Amino acid sequence: MRYLRYLYVPMACCAAGLVIVLGVQGLTAAWITLVLLLLEISLSFDNAVVNARVLDQLTPGQQRFFLTWGLVIPVFGVRFAGPLLMVALAGGVSVRQALDAALHHPVRYRELLDLAEPRILAFGGMFLLMVFLRYFFDEAKTLHWLKPLERRLSAAGRIESLEIALALIILLAVDLALPGPQRADVLIAGLIGLVLQLLSTSLAQAFGDEEQAGARLAAGGGLASLLYLELLDASFSLDGTIGAFAITSNLGLILTGLGLGALFIRSLTLMLCREKALEKLIFLEHGAHYAIGALGLVMLAGILLRQHHLHVPEWLTGVIGLLLLVLSFGDSLRHSRRV
Repeated sequence: MRYLRYLYVPMACCAAGLVIVLGVQGLTAAWITLVLLLLEISLSFDNAVVNARVLDQLTPGQQRFFLTWGLVIPVFGVRFAGPLLMVALAGGVSVRQALDAALHHPVRYRELLDLAEPRILAFGGMFLLMVFLRYFFDEAKTLHWLKPLERRLSAAGRIESLEIALALIILLAVDLALPGPQRADVLIAGLIGLVLQLLSTSLAQAFGDEEQAGARLAAGGGLASLLYLELLDASFSLDGTIGAFAITSNLGLILTGLGLGALFIRSLTLMLCREKALEKLIFLEHGAHYAIGALGLVMLAGILLRQHHLHVPEWLTGVIGLLLLVLSFGDSLRHSRRV
């Protein structure tokens, strides 16, 4: 029961939000909001596991900052301002025109978002793929879930920067399969995602030993970790935002549904961190990173599929992530019983 106390507030907020939408816009709007809420939870559950590991290294004050302002930034920054800027760049319109389309002409906004989608997928896909590769390409890693595979990946980590080379090869393969006019945009967006992932994790590691580095470096390490958390959240949110517009063009419902889902995920992150659940469920982090890698590859594959007017449904990526987490959770429980 002590775990449920972390979920009382988000569950109450979700219920209140759905009731308000029901009263203002009717049953159909409430149902769409519920679908968006569940979409966000299913896509970001594995994000909560990884966030909990990073959050565990921060001070209580930094944790509170992430769980308050850290909610505002992804909801309004990533789901609203981020796509708005991408739409303006891709559509060759001003930010004001993109905002007008988002608020008053949702169909037009969706058309502009379609133009920006390859860049969004390239950025998010490369960021998440690098999170996956840097976790497993680590020669110091001794705890393995899928031992035959992970031991080989860990051994491959002895080759310096191999994960970067592999990620770049995948990006180039995707880029070369695209029509000429799109290649530069996708390549640049993918490289930005890769560089930001490397930069944010490197900064966090540089200030990582907070007990020995002193107060100033501890603060720096906290800020670097917060930056990494926000970028990771952003990458997860990009796919969900695109999927949300496939469900509805109503920006208000999108912000409400995904925002409530993000609130739920943050409370789940706090629960995993405060209750030290990852120390007991030792393979859960592995499952989360496999899910992250799968999502990154799906986003990159989505760039190619859209050339043939195909689309990977968001519920499928959510199901893949949840399945990997359930399997790792079950193996963690069996391992804890044997110990």
